[in-house]
Amino acid sequence: MERGKKIILGIDIGGSNIRGICGNKFLEFNTPKGEKEFIKILERFPRGYTVGIGVAGVVDGTKIKISPNIKYLKNFDFSAIGGPVFGGKRLKVDNDARTFLRAELVRHSVSNKDRVLGITIGTGIGRAFAENGKVKKIKKFEYPEKWEKEYQKIRDSKNDQKLAEYLRGKLNLIIDKYKPGAVILGGGVLGRRGFFEKIKRYLRVRVIKARFGAKAGAIGAAMLWK
Repeated sequence: MERGKKIILGIDIGGSNIRGICGNKFLEFNTPKGEKEFIKILERFPRGYTVGIGVAGVVDGTKIKISPNIKYLKNFDFSAIGGPVFGGKRLKVDNDARTFLRAELVRHSVSNKDRVLGITIGTGIGRAFAENGKVKKIKKFEYPEKWEKEYQKIRDSKNDQKLAEYLRGKLNLIIDKYKPGAVILGGGVLGRRGFFEKIKRYLRVRVIKARFGAKAGAIGAAMLWK
């Protein structure tokens, strides 16, 4: 992604896919089962650029302390990989739901004064919140919801009506607490035919579908340097 004349490599690391964007180049890989394969994938990204990373889990600086759906990333420090890609001071890391929302805020007709909730429905349930145009760092959103395992079982059953009805109660509780003027929905499950329309009817707020699609997290990761 370009910021002025500077090209920034943005990487989005989720439980199912790893995606990166650098200038006009977009790369996508399946998230591997082990750390060695994971590092090999990271090494396939272009080198020599300033890097922003969004990753599912609990973030501490350049370290991911816990990633519930990528177990081998426990206490994984991206800067420890070293080299021109992830070494030095040219690296920033954030939670992937926040990078998703950061990107989507620039694409939608929401006022900077709006309270906006970003929710990704994918391997897990990502949550992020913005107010006055700024994405807030809400630490508990980096941890999975207590009901995430149950959600995953229903999601895997492929019964989209049952899944939408299940998420209605869970997501409306979050909406009621943060009182957003709008919710932006993304994540792989929205790729299922008709699912967005199903869940949209159940939520008690204006619902917007993510426009950047699969690229949102990587674009938002590059925007960490904005």
